[in-house]
Amino acid sequence: MKVYTDANKMDAKKLGKRIRLARAEADLTQTNLAQKIHAKQKSISRYETGDSVPSVETLVKLAKALKKRSTPFLEGMP
Repeated sequence: MKVYTDANKMDAKKLGKRIRLARAEADLTQTNLAQKIHAKQKSISRYETGDSVPSVETLVKLAKALKKRSTPFLEGMP
């Protein structure tokens, strides 16, 4: 289990905001995005709120589904 510090939480929130904005730009719902990466809608919600941090593998899948480069997402990793 990973312990989050305030700094980690801040980074998770920033990453979540990047994911949420990219999803909105792609005109996808959380459910649509979840289906594209074979995940649950609840997981997408947790990523976007910063309550959970996706693995690097999942970030790559998100970037691909959102037609974005992985780098901006990976830079947001806590």
